[in-house]
Parts: sequence; C-alpha cells; structure tokens
Amino acid sequence: MSNNPSIKIQSTTNQNTQSLTFWLLIALISLIGLGVTTYITSTAFSNTDVGCSISGCNTVLNSKWARLFGIPVSAFGMTIYATTMLGALHAYKSPTDDLRSRRLVVAASMIGVIASVYLTAIEIFVIKAVCQYCLTSGALIIIASIILLIGLKKERILHNTIVIPTKLGKKSV
Repeated sequence: MSNNPSIKIQSTTNQNTQSLTFWLLIALISLIGLGVTTYITSTAFSNTDVGCSISGCNTVLNSKWARLFGIPVSAFGMTIYATTMLGALHAYKSPTDDLRSRRLVVAASMIGVIASVYLTAIEIFVIKAVCQYCLTSGALIIIASIILLIGLKKERILHNTIVIPTKLGKKSV
C-alpha cells in the first residue's frame, strides 16, 4: 500500500461521488413517484376518473380500499415519496456521519414497500382488478429501496451504527 496522499484523496473522492449519485437517484425516483401519487390523489379529490390504459384503474381507485379514514391512500403515498425525496436530498448534502436523513429515508421506504405489497395483494386477490398507477408507484418505491440498500451497503456508515452497537450490547450482557 502506498503512502501517497493523492491516492487516498482520489479514493475518497470517488466514494463520495458514488454516494452523491445514489442519493440523487433516490430523490429522482421519489419525485416521479410523487408525481404519480399526486395525479391519483387529485383525481380522487375532484371525483374524476383517471385516464388509464387498462380497465381496472377506476375499479381500484373507487373501491373501499382506496381510502383510509376518508383520505385517499394515494395521499399517504405522496407523503412517503415527499419524505423519501427530501430525506435523500438532505443526505446528498450532509456528511455521511449525519444519520438523521438516512434513517428517515430507510423508514419511509420500508413503510412504502410494505404498504405497496399489501395494497397490490388487495388489488389482485380481493378487488380482482389492477391499477397501472398503483403498480407504477409500487415498482418505484421498490426500485428506490433496492438502490437504497445497495447504496447504504457501500456507505457502511448506517450499517455500522445499527449492527455494531447491537453486537456490543450482546457481549456486555
């Protein structure tokens, strides 16, 4: 191993560039998801049908499963996507040891994936119809979550703060 400082700087710069790219990609995917869920939410509030290339969209969006406490489920999706996007942008601009936004993105994306899988199962098995916008939203949050997991593994910071203290706690008990 060389003691040349320029090599260490180059390695750190490449790692930071990869980290920045991954957070921006998550923010972009979340922005697209925010657009999809905003469209669905706006049609729900205006009581209009969505323009859909498959026949099941309006069946799904007018079902009893499309609202929670009288609020369109897509509005909750908007919240997940907005949180993920803003958290990813904050992570992009913050040092890697600032874990607040990283944890927020992890939590929001986990909630989004669980909700999407559950609601897709409801579409297929209970309503027996599918909505292309709902499927698109589900696919986007799953893709963002996969990118998030890969990126966090490369960053290693969040993984170390969650796993290492747990292991240390078990040894001391």
